[in-house]
Amino acid sequence: MIRKISKVISVFVLIGCLGFTVPALGAEQAVTKPGSITYEMQDIQVLYAAEFTAYPQATIEKATVSKSVYEAVYNDSAKPLQVLYGVVKLTMPTGYSFTEEFISVTDGVNIARGLSNGGGPIYNVNNQARGQSTEFVTGKKLTDKSVVKDYSDGWKTIRLTRKWDDYANPMDFTISFKWDLVGSVDHFFKRLTETSYVIDLSTLRHKGANQAVQR
Repeated sequence: MIRKISKVISVFVLIGCLGFTVPALGAEQAVTKPGSITYEMQDIQVLYAAEFTAYPQATIEKATVSKSVYEAVYNDSAKPLQVLYGVVKLTMPTGYSFTEEFISVTDGVNIARGLSNGGGPIYNVNNQARGQSTEFVTGKKLTDKSVVKDYSDGWKTIRLTRKWDDYANPMDFTISFKWDLVGSVDHFFKRLTETSYVIDLSTLRHKGANQAVQR
């Protein structure tokens, strides 16, 4: 368990998201890519980190002219995904703090990641919150020491749904993907939208307060 948790934290370090202090820069700056905006952060703190595996179950694709091109470039078979989910506390140079959920999915070669764009609680029959559904958008992500917004590659979303029991133990996680097909070619994300996945909770390893997730 300790080794697994260490692995999760190591991944956070690699993507530059594990608690560090950033020099106070301007709250908003235009980045090099046209249409992009970056928000510099003074401090980023990880409140919760979870890692688990999602296995492909079925392909919900439609036959297209580009299918043979896709197979030649990427390979037709969907692969298991390693998913990293987290909650971070972001503090701006003004001192204002807020939390963001983020997600990263990879098949070992390709990667897609994003920050939360919206969501809400899931209630049981007694109107008690026993889950959370969050939409992430890849055009909004943590990059180095800032939040960058760039939607030039279309509207690509990742939906993560988490349910837990009365004792806050995880019961069921699901993940799905959507894309409006606007922007540059992305064979990896297109395959994600064409495949349904089942998350294996036996692979779940997490660190931090679950309360950070159950907001």
